[in-house]
Amino acid sequence: MSKDHYVPRHYLRQFAVAGSELIAVANVAPYRYRGIKGIGGECQETDFEEGNLALSNTLKMLENKTAPTLAAVVKKEDYTLVDFDDLRWFAATLNLRTKKAAESYKVLPTHMCHEFLNTEIASGRLPPPPEGLTKDIIDWGGVPSFLMRQAIPCAMHMQNLALKLLKPPSNSFFITSDNPVVLLNQYSEGKSQHHYAGLGRAGIQVLLPFAPHLCGLFYDAKVYKVGSPKHRLLEVDAIDAELINSLQIQSACDSVYFHSANLENQIASLVTRYSQYRVPLEEWLRILPGRNDNEELWHFRTPAGRLPKPWRCCRVRRHVSLQVGQLRDPLGSALISALMDDIEASPNGGDLHTRFQRIIDDPGKLKGVRIQQ
Repeated sequence: MSKDHYVPRHYLRQFAVAGSELIAVANVAPYRYRGIKGIGGECQETDFEEGNLALSNTLKMLENKTAPTLAAVVKKEDYTLVDFDDLRWFAATLNLRTKKAAESYKVLPTHMCHEFLNTEIASGRLPPPPEGLTKDIIDWGGVPSFLMRQAIPCAMHMQNLALKLLKPPSNSFFITSDNPVVLLNQYSEGKSQHHYAGLGRAGIQVLLPFAPHLCGLFYDAKVYKVGSPKHRLLEVDAIDAELINSLQIQSACDSVYFHSANLENQIASLVTRYSQYRVPLEEWLRILPGRNDNEELWHFRTPAGRLPKPWRCCRVRRHVSLQVGQLRDPLGSALISALMDDIEASPNGGDLHTRFQRIIDDPGKLKGVRIQQ
């Protein structure tokens, strides 16, 4: 069986040691410095793509398109509109293709299966496993390919986000991880018990380090102000650079990556300070009371990052018309939902333009959202 990379090597090369094929690695839970390792051996798992040739070809096509863009943006510390399109697709797909993304998606169905099997065993309809029933013996196939089908709606939801490039001071740096895309919602923090980390929600932020000296922040410009609108690059201070790194420690599945072995003491200090903010995936599953004693509601929330303290580079605007948890663009969200329904119903039904035209011509598909002609 082949070993499949769930974080592309072209991305990790941006954090390589002196432009080599080597990278510094540390485990986060518990902390252990693993030393300088070859990029080709990191963020991979045997048969992760389960031999799905269509998935493999899709990922290769996306990498061939986005790799040159990422390298160019890192070099020039600027981007064009075409670059922005490539970067949002890169962030959307990378958010879905990692090992942690797959494990996150399994939490709810695993809980459902575990509860069902427990009921069947208790009733005598099924025998118990020899070593007892635990969630560890339940696993699911086809998850990576299923998640990648969600890349289209994710990238489309990000289309109306702004993008700012963040640059640390000369004495600071950014790290990355084996799960580098971080979703957060600073707007809802402290205002609601919910984490509104859905890409279509008001106040969503998507953070992705591009290199030790550059990080991308996609954000809802109706809710946040990030530097001057005249400039795409914003220099942040050392405190904000550390907060950005703390989000990588929270988000990582197993490992963080950095560009020099000389930084090991600083990485150890970061992990020590911010590991307390790591949340086990099972804790994103909420079990709520139902209508009676025999009913429960199960809901798995999208894992989200949490800022340990307010940062300076991004602040909430004084006057925000959108409510916490509200959709940024209800019509756009309805169009995206209708598009995915159309793709599911008619896989060979044409390109996106043809599909959107078909949806607009039949407003009934928009689930009650009115289109003004």
